[in-house]
Amino acid sequence: MLPAAAMLFLAVGMPQFAHAAAGDPIQLNITGNVLASPCELAADNKTDYNLGDLQSADLQAAGSSSAWVPITIALANCPAGTSTVTATFTGTSDPDDPDTLYSNTGTATHVAVQLEGMSAEPYGNAKTSELTIADAQDGKPTWKLQTRAFSKAGGVSPGSISSVITMSFAYN
Repeated sequence: MLPAAAMLFLAVGMPQFAHAAAGDPIQLNITGNVLASPCELAADNKTDYNLGDLQSADLQAAGSSSAWVPITIALANCPAGTSTVTATFTGTSDPDDPDTLYSNTGTATHVAVQLEGMSAEPYGNAKTSELTIADAQDGKPTWKLQTRAFSKAGGVSPGSISSVITMSFAYN
């Protein structure tokens, strides 16, 4: 039985070796990726922002909002060879304005959370912002953002406001 199994193994394996006869070229396929190294998050970044105690009476009109709360997100120690950083903002879009608002998962109704850059550029779900490291002060790309409560339709009822927005980074 053993000699028959050995012959079967050799017979099956032989065609593979028959194609690599002396003098025949073979092709090697080499692949890989060159990646930009990530920066580090600056140690003084905050992740929790409180919109404060808002009066429902101030949010009764359509398009009403709270005061803006500033947000600063900075990166540090960006390695040589990394030239740009792209931030992508994601979260649950508000059905009243999915391009610019995030849903409130708290108990207040008819209110959403708005996130913008300081130049009023909206950062709704899946929006991106790219910064060039060479243009950043001290080589630290920094996003200066602002957030607030916003009511597209008005008629906000009392309750809590809560929304989670994820900011992820891609490096080039």
